[in-house]
Amino acid sequence: MHDFQAARIKKMVIHLVGNKGADESLVLGENHVRTLEESEDRVLTKFFLSPFKKDDYHSFTHHTKLEMNEMYGCMHDMFLTAVNFIDSSKNIAKHLYENSLHPRIKGGELYVVEFEDVLMDGEVIQSIGIFKSEQKSNFMSVEPNSESFKFTIEQGIDVEKLDKGVVVFKSNEAVGYRLLIHDRFNKNDEAAYWKDDFLGAKPVNNDFEMTKNYMSMCKSFVIEKMPEEFEVDRTMQIELLNRTSGYLSENEEIDQHEFANNVLEQPDLVDSFHEYKSEYTQNKSIEIEDTFQTSKNAVKQGKKMFKSILKLDRNFHIYVHGSRELIESGFDEERGMKFYKVFYNEEK
Repeated sequence: MHDFQAARIKKMVIHLVGNKGADESLVLGENHVRTLEESEDRVLTKFFLSPFKKDDYHSFTHHTKLEMNEMYGCMHDMFLTAVNFIDSSKNIAKHLYENSLHPRIKGGELYVVEFEDVLMDGEVIQSIGIFKSEQKSNFMSVEPNSESFKFTIEQGIDVEKLDKGVVVFKSNEAVGYRLLIHDRFNKNDEAAYWKDDFLGAKPVNNDFEMTKNYMSMCKSFVIEKMPEEFEVDRTMQIELLNRTSGYLSENEEIDQHEFANNVLEQPDLVDSFHEYKSEYTQNKSIEIEDTFQTSKNAVKQGKKMFKSILKLDRNFHIYVHGSRELIESGFDEERGMKFYKVFYNEEK
């Protein structure tokens, strides 16, 4: 696990990378940024590293040979002390420029930074960060001026909101290093260029990733697969999602057989689940072991997938947390409408 608490900036180069598809410029920095004051180092280090809180590690990859991943080659060169840091950072900027073709990709400043005093699993590790700022904010500066105040409004970079970034650790070199990726706008299709086109990265198959995949698989089984094979209603699905969430929150280790027997219980459901796991992992090209440690960060992050809500037309949303025996469904012949009947002891 990484630790940035004592991290400081050792060296930094800044480039300006525009959108090549829109004929914007690529302006390469020729020198390291000047030596930073302690307060500047503190602000910039927080700006660069604060988004990387989760242990959601990735690695460089390539469909044929790892060495053909351009960013992997750049990082390999930069981790060699004999290689010129500025020249390597220019190669990174050029590579990003070549992959900035989508019309909605915004140009911006690219910061290539080497850090010191970064820890990985308790040991100091060499690490390099690549960060991009795209969005500009308005700032007002107010200064006393004789008997009045002078103010100006300027545009600048909000140092509380990093747009894109990656931190590469000199670890696991043979399998593509270990890296953390941040993309504030990763919900947009065009933003995939940062992780896929520029970095060529894939998730590391660690406990975080495996837990996240397991949660997605369980939800897919309950919501999509079960109705194809069994007669299930929405309340039964919600109960199983609740029980799944409870199991993941309460257990330090996920055991597929224990989970299936304790959560699904019915033998036919258990058999179907085991079959579905094989199909799901094969179709998604992922690996989920039968037993692995639960990542609490992944569970916390993924709990939104298990929202227990009955959405009834546009009139009602019912949040279900208890046993499905306390809620009944039916059909009112007179009104020609479906209904739910809910049993409870007291109103709060």
